[in-house]
Amino acid sequence: MEGVRSCLLCCQTCITNSVDTEHDKSNPFALDNLLSAGTITVDVQDNHLNCTHRHASDAWHAVPSRQLSVYAEDDVLCKISFLTEHQFLRATCCLGTSRRALYIRIYLVPTDLPNVQASLRHRSEAVLKEGHRHLQSLLPTIVQDQRFWNADELPSISQPRKYFLPRDIDNRTMAEIYSDLPSLVSSGITVGQEIRGLRSTLYEYQRQSVAVMIEKELSNQPVQDPLYIPISSIDGECFYFQPSTLSAARQCPTVARCKGGILCEELGTGKTVMILGLILATVDQLPQPEESLLDYRPIMSPLAYRTFPADEYRNARRRAGMDKSSTFDATHVPSLVEILLHRIRTWGDRVDIQPFEEQLEASNLRQLLQANTPFYHHYPVKSPMRALGSSRTRDRTSEYPRLMYITTATLIVVPVNLLGQWDREILKHCHSTLRHLIIRQTTQIPSARVLASDYDCLLSSVFRRESVKNKVAHLHKLKPCTCTPFPGSRVPDCRCPGDPAVSLVIDEGHTSGNMAATLNYFVRELSIERKWIVTGTPTSNILGLSLGRKQDDDIEDAIGADSSYSLPVPATTDGSASDTSSISDGGAENTVRVWGTYDYVNLRKLGTMISDFLAVPQFHSDLKLFGSYVSAPLCDRRGPRVGAIKVLSQVMEMVMVRHRIEDVEKEVVLPPMQHIPIYMDLDAYAVKSYNAMQASIAINAIDSERRDQDYLFHPRNAKNLQNAMDNLSQGMFWSASDILYNVDQIRYEAPEFLARAVEANVPDYDMALLEQAIAHAEAAAKDPLWRAMQLHEDVPFRVTGMDASVVEAWTRGKLKDRSRAHDLIHANRLCDLRALVFKRPLMSLDRLVEEGKALDMGERARCEKKSAHLHDVTNAAQMKKMVSEVKDELEVMKEKDKVYQAEEVPEVDIDDFVRRKLGHHDAPLQSDLLSSSPLSGTRVGPSLSTKLNFILSEVLEHSEKEKFLIFSNSPLTLAHISEALSLIEIKYLRYTTDVSPPLREQCVMTFESSDTFRVFLMELKLGARGLNLTSASRVIFCEPVWHPDVEAQAIKRAHRIGQTKPITVKTLVIRHTAEEAMVSRRHFLKGSNKVPRMTTEVGMRHFIENPRFLGVPTEPDHSSSSIQISLLTHAEPQAQDFTSTHMSEDSATSSALTLNVIDTRNQPDDKVERALKRPRTVRFAD
Repeated sequence: MEGVRSCLLCCQTCITNSVDTEHDKSNPFALDNLLSAGTITVDVQDNHLNCTHRHASDAWHAVPSRQLSVYAEDDVLCKISFLTEHQFLRATCCLGTSRRALYIRIYLVPTDLPNVQASLRHRSEAVLKEGHRHLQSLLPTIVQDQRFWNADELPSISQPRKYFLPRDIDNRTMAEIYSDLPSLVSSGITVGQEIRGLRSTLYEYQRQSVAVMIEKELSNQPVQDPLYIPISSIDGECFYFQPSTLSAARQCPTVARCKGGILCEELGTGKTVMILGLILATVDQLPQPEESLLDYRPIMSPLAYRTFPADEYRNARRRAGMDKSSTFDATHVPSLVEILLHRIRTWGDRVDIQPFEEQLEASNLRQLLQANTPFYHHYPVKSPMRALGSSRTRDRTSEYPRLMYITTATLIVVPVNLLGQWDREILKHCHSTLRHLIIRQTTQIPSARVLASDYDCLLSSVFRRESVKNKVAHLHKLKPCTCTPFPGSRVPDCRCPGDPAVSLVIDEGHTSGNMAATLNYFVRELSIERKWIVTGTPTSNILGLSLGRKQDDDIEDAIGADSSYSLPVPATTDGSASDTSSISDGGAENTVRVWGTYDYVNLRKLGTMISDFLAVPQFHSDLKLFGSYVSAPLCDRRGPRVGAIKVLSQVMEMVMVRHRIEDVEKEVVLPPMQHIPIYMDLDAYAVKSYNAMQASIAINAIDSERRDQDYLFHPRNAKNLQNAMDNLSQGMFWSASDILYNVDQIRYEAPEFLARAVEANVPDYDMALLEQAIAHAEAAAKDPLWRAMQLHEDVPFRVTGMDASVVEAWTRGKLKDRSRAHDLIHANRLCDLRALVFKRPLMSLDRLVEEGKALDMGERARCEKKSAHLHDVTNAAQMKKMVSEVKDELEVMKEKDKVYQAEEVPEVDIDDFVRRKLGHHDAPLQSDLLSSSPLSGTRVGPSLSTKLNFILSEVLEHSEKEKFLIFSNSPLTLAHISEALSLIEIKYLRYTTDVSPPLREQCVMTFESSDTFRVFLMELKLGARGLNLTSASRVIFCEPVWHPDVEAQAIKRAHRIGQTKPITVKTLVIRHTAEEAMVSRRHFLKGSNKVPRMTTEVGMRHFIENPRFLGVPTEPDHSSSSIQISLLTHAEPQAQDFTSTHMSEDSATSSALTLNVIDTRNQPDDKVERALKRPRTVRFAD
């Protein structure tokens, strides 16, 4: 062997007489057949190493056998001896020239070695366990270095050692692994520019994704086992290594491919049209029966099953007990027409009948062809162990087969709020040849045979109702079909129940990662060969949110780098109290990131999708396989094991269909998106409410001494703590409390609080905090106007130029106090007053006063009668008005389409013509009449909510040319905004939990297709997913969103394919509060594998646990405010000079330090609890 010198281990006899060398090439364990992994070097004393008098084929000695650890090197030699004895590896050795180093060559035995595979794969459990332990110790020490391989001890140029098992640290998170997956390209299928039945033209990346999905559905070729990773021998030969079993193979094993997968393209890149393209491209492809090793399941048609004399049909009839039935006529040879009726339905795309559609329609064969739906029999299969059990456990009842109809139809399960959108997407992208049915809660579902024959696509979201019935087992007790045939034929007119064997698509399918999901149970009961999950978020933090995000990321980086606000954080680097995963900083390059509980949960969800829902054959046959071979190696307590991340990447690549964002952006460039935080201060009265809530938190902390269950932040008070945070968040928009945030109780018990604090010897800073809390509570309690504001939840607006008597009649409660420069009236009262004047513009002052008093009395009476709060009544009126407006607008759009088709009116005049025709046109009042009204000089100024004021200013400025999406976690906040929009006469729609799902669908369609509605108010948890709202180009978040993925999902409703305008996103933030802390902490956690709950994240928790009070500003003069509109004439607001309050948007883009930071000091803002409920405040310990 080249480079090999004389052996120093040989004895004098061997040197003199020459040594025997192994040359038996027929031996399967010959070194040439093994994987030459590398060398291990051990320090030895040559006086106890004996010559074996024989060389291996590489001219080195076999490794000396060791059974006991007498010398230091014997530990290694004992392991090698065991592994050699049990054929895990072979090893040879050579003594170095210094006689102090023994070089050992390691040759791994591949498990697929010819002629010995059986013996290698059937070792005892004890041998496998011990062998695995020794391999774990040895393999990481194997070095691939040609000098060591030749036992060369001469000094060489220093260079990093190359190990057999790579030692590179891979600290990628699951999201980063997902992002690094390559763009898939089909190896054998191409999709052209046009797909039959598809109206739209696909982008190249969309065609590639459709081609990959078609290949997954139709190909029966096995794929490489993703659990094996490629690895090289020292000679550069490629082998395959399994990291969990530590075994190697010459060829990568193959496994059956999955007939489906996860379509997880970036959000907004057209996943819906890709699925429609897949459905149309495979519309003639019949699926195969569910595989069973214990049951033969031939595909039959009703005609063939009842009349054909072939053996497979005769056996099927005999097995079902129908071979002697009088309704079965199998004595005649089938005619050519009957054979064609059978073959056309059972051969799928191999028979193209499209050119003959007209002839079929003209004859009676179309009906027969439709009725001859292919099917197979599904018998309940018992395991062999149960079948051989005792007679007592055997099922003695005879069970008939379950009828499974074979169909090309695809069932698409979507969230209920997306049914209408899918319907619109089908009409938009597909020709009428795609037969689809929407199954709603009230839809009468057709029979299985009709579903299988008459439809290509079924849309539904009602499987909870169907799965609860759980009547699948009863289908095995239904007797076989005895339905009579159609007149003049032998094709049965079957009405028997059964199940369609459909393809399945789950939109927003990340829910399938929940093992207990109703959907998973339902899928297990159906016979489904092809299953697809459509989602941009397969699991948490695996997101498809990158398209068009580059500019936004740059702005966020600038904000984080230049932010003037610094959040103090305790001395810790942990990002979460509940997660054990380590997050290494930039300097810890050699720190291994340990995958924690959060990572394990995400892996378990992914494993459920793959093993349970998609039923990937390899993992479905052994439901523990994913956990043992994928999750466990990644979640090792010392960090991911060698090759574990590569295995996860290969498993994800096997089931996921996606393109890297750089490949998508080669074809699709979205308009720029700008995300700007807007910082502002609270109004003086809102500050008092905020400080009152903070006072309760501070007193609770000090009085409970921050311990035991009395403390708000005790683990058992998680729900109460979340309620407190919700209250604070609502307070930073606007809130009111009928118990005045406990300020009276705090004043009353203040001496006791102080006494207990002195007795407990609290620190000076706690005593100072307690005194501040009591002072702020007392300041609020002594303010009569602040107390009056707490009696009603609505936001008051400042009003000028209104007669005092009218103010007193139309203002609620004690807000009638006229000690201020501005009167305060709620928005809905101003709307009612304006409506009254529009109806009767010359109404006298006295009459206006009478009407106001009557309205107040009627409102109170309705509240008492319904036991409801005032705001509940107001909200009900808003909802009724919105429903009426939506119905009117839908009627207008339908009529406009008719007029447009008839071309009776010029296009520019159609809208006005239709509205006048339907009576939906608001005729303008004569200005001279309004000018004669006693309220002609009344002007409405800003409200006591700074956030609401900003929203109104934005809408007034931009709504003429752009539409808005306004998101909030709180339905109550959205209700406040809706009242204010009504006041400034801007049409809006709501998408909240108190809007029924059918109405929500209509609202989405109306917003997208109508120019009338300019603002869409969306509850974040409902509107952040799935919707396509590209008609909007401005997005406002009423409060910062803690989870970046939720925020990005919401933005993607507008920033997606189809958007033509630049997108402007603004997040409203109150300075020096938890909102500003949230923005700071979000930037700190950017890129982290996990974003913990806000109340458990260490930085946020530190801020919340240490309450800070805001200074109460003196009330400014608002005469020059940007919001100044006339109550009676809707005109553009005058003197909208924004330069006095914030920087222009142009300057924001050029300087991160001046990013549209609103300086609206001393404008009001506060918070209440949840939608349509009275606020719950923080209770402190007694």
